Amino acid sequence: MPFNRLFLVVAAAVMASCSSAVDTSVAVPNIENGKATFNIMCAVCHSAQKTGGAVEGPNLLGLVGRQAGTHPGFGKYSNAIKASNLIWNVDALDRFLSNPMQTVPGTIMPMLIADDKTRADVIAYLATLKE
Repeated sequence: MPFNRLFLVVAAAVMASCSSAVDTSVAVPNIENGKATFNIMCAVCHSAQKTGGAVEGPNLLGLVGRQAGTHPGFGKYSNAIKASNLIWNVDALDRFLSNPMQTVPGTIMPMLIADDKTRADVIAYLATLKE
């Protein structure tokens, strides 16, 4: 086999093995799916609008980057969430939403999002909510 052909065969084999090693389990978050999930699961207690909406939980406009338990318009925070010292970034939200009561024992937040992809979608949507 001529050198050029051998080189192409080896290069193709290397490229094929590299492309199969790509981690496809980490997908780009789908903000629209996150919004739909939020509306089904979270909007029962949380508002994501400037006025109106649910009031059992704090309003989530501007949540990402805010310290847990500090929204000025909400007075029903548990002592646990106020003392948690969490800053709501992607990692903190991921841990919290995967199991709120384990992440912050004593929280009154009952809902969790067990599916990694769905949770990433919701977090991506929450990141779009600006005050």
